[in-house]
Amino acid sequence: MKIAITGASGMLGTALIDELSRNHDIYATGRNKGIERGNVYWECFDLLNFDRLQWWLLDISPNVVIHCAAMVNVDQCEIEAGKAYELHMETTKIISSFLKSSGGYMIYISTDSVFDGKKELAYLENDLVNPLNVYAKSKLAGESIVLIDGTGIVLRTNIIGWSRSDNRCSFPEWILRSLIQGEKLKLFYDVYFSPLHVSDLSKIISILINKKLCGLYNISSDFGISKYDFGLLIANVFDLASYNIKKTSIDDMDLAAPRPHNMILSNQKISKELGLKFGTPKDSIITLKQQYDSGWLSRIKMRSMQPAYNFWK
Repeated sequence: MKIAITGASGMLGTALIDELSRNHDIYATGRNKGIERGNVYWECFDLLNFDRLQWWLLDISPNVVIHCAAMVNVDQCEIEAGKAYELHMETTKIISSFLKSSGGYMIYISTDSVFDGKKELAYLENDLVNPLNVYAKSKLAGESIVLIDGTGIVLRTNIIGWSRSDNRCSFPEWILRSLIQGEKLKLFYDVYFSPLHVSDLSKIISILINKKLCGLYNISSDFGISKYDFGLLIANVFDLASYNIKKTSIDDMDLAAPRPHNMILSNQKISKELGLKFGTPKDSIITLKQQYDSGWLSRIKMRSMQPAYNFWK
């Protein structure tokens, strides 16, 4: 099967190539090349070059497109709203239209930020959406295209993992590096999420490709956690001191984009559909540690890793 991946050099794209290239030909695009294998074919270009995007799709004629590309800097989306909508909505229109005519299947990676965060319990797929910022609004616009066209599945999620690029730093990497370097950390005690490791999401996507499940689904860890407690868990799993982690409120921050307090997702629908048991946020952190210890991260970054989890050196 021919599988195309946008944003393929990013955190999720890297995990998807690692998982899916075992059984499929991968056609990857991104601003820069990511991991290279014999059956991974790279074309690096700006997705906002819509003519190039259409040409790429026509040229490779994929059976499946996994649309991972996103402007993940939420505050930057407020500043460059037009660009955010072009990437999250307009490119989705082009991809979905192509797949509608070719009979292909789309997997659209969305976000847990489409809600206003006022609900006390985990969010279900049919809960009322009320995005607070441009990032979430533009991602929601992309969702609507896929669901109206009926070309595939929308996955709302919040992912963690290792960055392949040394120029990027994921949320857990930032926490881990700060702890190792003895820097003080302020983490939100009043923002809750249900993070899932990208490698776990990639395995689920592999199942979805075979099942061709359509519609809207949450994919998340089994329960939620505050960002503050998530930081404490990282310290615990990596056996690091946690005294530099301090509580703070998101309401005390001067952020360009408003954020919801509660982003916890319920995974009951997808769990029942696939018959899967999802792990906890701690399980995702344990996977991070295991990937470092086993040499997986060294293989993905294509360089040796330093001891004591000094991944940036």
